[in-house]
Amino acid sequence: MKQMFKKLFLLLFFTFLSSNLFSKTLKINGLSKLKLDDLQSITSIDIYNNNFTTNDINILLKELSLSELIYNIKFSENSDHFLLLISESDLIENIFINNNTWIKDEIIIQNLSSKKNLFFTDNKIKEDLKIIKNIYKSKGFQNISVIAKIERFSEERINLIYDVKENKQQKINIIKFNGNNFFSNNYLNSIISTQSLKFYNFLKSGSNLNYGTFEFDKNQILSVYRDEGFFDAKVSYTLSKSSLNNNILIFYIDEGDRAIINNIEYVYEDELISKLLNEKILDFENKIKKNDFFYSKKIINQGLEDFNYILISNNIHNKTIDLSKEKISDKLNLILSIQKDDPIIINKINITGNTITKDKTIRSKILIEPGQYLNKHILKKSTETLKKYPYIKDVKTQIDTNNQLADININIDEETKTGNLLLAGTFNSDIGVGITLGLEDKNIAGSGNSLSSNFIVNSEDLKFDINFVQYPVLNPNLTNTYTIFNQDNDYTNNFGYKASRRGIGYFVNFKQDDQYSYGVGLSYEASKGHSAVNKTSSAINDNIGNFENYNFNFSIKYDSSNDFFYPTDGTINKLDFTLSPDGISDDSYYRMSVTNKNYIQFDKSTNYIFFNNNYGFAKSFNGKLKTINAFSLGGMNFKGFDYKGIGPYEGNIYLGGNEYFTSTIGYGSSFIFDDKDNINVKFFLTTGSIWNSDYISSSTDIDLRTSVGTSFDFITPIGPISLSYATPLEKNNSDKSRFFNFSIGTSF
Repeated sequence: MKQMFKKLFLLLFFTFLSSNLFSKTLKINGLSKLKLDDLQSITSIDIYNNNFTTNDINILLKELSLSELIYNIKFSENSDHFLLLISESDLIENIFINNNTWIKDEIIIQNLSSKKNLFFTDNKIKEDLKIIKNIYKSKGFQNISVIAKIERFSEERINLIYDVKENKQQKINIIKFNGNNFFSNNYLNSIISTQSLKFYNFLKSGSNLNYGTFEFDKNQILSVYRDEGFFDAKVSYTLSKSSLNNNILIFYIDEGDRAIINNIEYVYEDELISKLLNEKILDFENKIKKNDFFYSKKIINQGLEDFNYILISNNIHNKTIDLSKEKISDKLNLILSIQKDDPIIINKINITGNTITKDKTIRSKILIEPGQYLNKHILKKSTETLKKYPYIKDVKTQIDTNNQLADININIDEETKTGNLLLAGTFNSDIGVGITLGLEDKNIAGSGNSLSSNFIVNSEDLKFDINFVQYPVLNPNLTNTYTIFNQDNDYTNNFGYKASRRGIGYFVNFKQDDQYSYGVGLSYEASKGHSAVNKTSSAINDNIGNFENYNFNFSIKYDSSNDFFYPTDGTINKLDFTLSPDGISDDSYYRMSVTNKNYIQFDKSTNYIFFNNNYGFAKSFNGKLKTINAFSLGGMNFKGFDYKGIGPYEGNIYLGGNEYFTSTIGYGSSFIFDDKDNINVKFFLTTGSIWNSDYISSSTDIDLRTSVGTSFDFITPIGPISLSYATPLEKNNSDKSRFFNFSIGTSF
């Protein structure tokens, strides 16, 4: 025991002795603006102490270097003392970026750690150099170099200068996929962020060489494989150079085995729920069977959503259907079970971010309200509905739950500039060049209602109209539209006369759900036909004079398509019916138009086939159906033929027909382009006819016409722009051909 205490005493003695033997005094040089008291305020070490150890100096250096007041510290020592040579920080007067061409000054400066009127420090400079390099690397400049310089502005201020040497920007020229059998190259190209740059890509610039983006793409590819049951899939990538010095990005994919659903077990003993879900379960199992029993996250999630929606629809809010997976080798067992939940009641709904749109306007668009059970499906649907309105850019929701009460916070990113003045040139293959001048406000006084006035001039029309669209607060599914119009038409080149029309109209639209909508309307029109080119033609003379007409309109629409502007999957059915009653209208007739569009997208692909049909029938109640109320065919509605180029003529006067139909079958694909080129190609064949004009007895036969063609649709921010070429295969001698068509909007 004595020996142990002796060793401990000797250890402590030598430690104390060495501490004093190796301690030194401290000298600090270089101070001009700062004093020792200033240094003492930023360090925990007593700088007035005459005995400094190496450990004290290390702490002192670390703490002083963290201060913005000190730019740099140089340390040295001799046998008598430690010496610190301090360079004091100056304030930054200006920051300059030199020799940068591709990236603007403000983009770089706003990301820097160094700021004007703040102290200039060595640590911030090092950080800024990394920031500038990372900004350039994200834009494909992998060999970027940056040097920091200072320029004395005054005694206490400096100008900070960054000299940039950008070197050559690197872009991805080619993207390849190796090992993918389940997904096509085009499909994988469509889901990643990186874009290749090919010789024909005049609408895009290609992706910059950015490894962060490549990592994101790798995970994106993994995600879509796992969603289809390839749980063991592996993805890697390499970057290489071709013989032409092009950058080639190659993704290597090991798909592994795809999981097969071996069994579906339903674990619940509730007879009522079993009966409620029975039909949907059969539908769910049929979809899995149709998918050859392979796992598909899309099918599973849709099934769960359907099951839980049925529970909610039947006022069962304290139970949910959940799914768990049990994987054995490449086999999967799915277990569907009931989870008991305490229902959450909506306590209040807070709306923020709206400065113009009234709270009651926004609340009228959402499908939930305080006091109801919280339904996240309906909340999501409400959010998506809000985003469709032109005065709302984005919507974010947050749910705060406490004691089964939920406060829902809806934050609105509002479009504050809802008024627009529009002056635009237009072009359409049917009516040629035109001009549109318009004024509109999409959110009058924050009410959500819109008012627009338009002045339109083209080869056929000179039109002025005012439209007021009201969205009732009490029913967000209703839309009331009020219209006043004044229009002059020049039909000289087709119907052989001119006309003036003035009128008012009202139309109400009811949206039952996401797919079904109905519309009913009434309009009054006073028209005058004049300037006949031929006074001996009854087809012209019947349109000459003053007429007053009342028109009742009805429409019904079913739309399950996947995109409003450019559908590639789903069905669109529409019926339009117009009635101008006998006794109150000078031109009494009825007219019906039926539209059927079918799009079938291939599995795991963006390619699709389409089959579109149109049919129209019109008849006068008293006498002949005027040419202005008859159907016309050709141009945009039958490519390969001129506008109003199909059907009977009387000399140069187009007669049209009381009935018509068209059927088009086609194939849509990105073809030689990938999906990110935003260029789609369609190949199509159209057949149809127009017949049964009241002005010619020989027009009762259905005389088929056929054309075949291709179109290029350019997907732009304003919608699709379509160029098409078609040639007739079957035509009459009197028909007029037109091979090229141009339009804003999808070609089919």
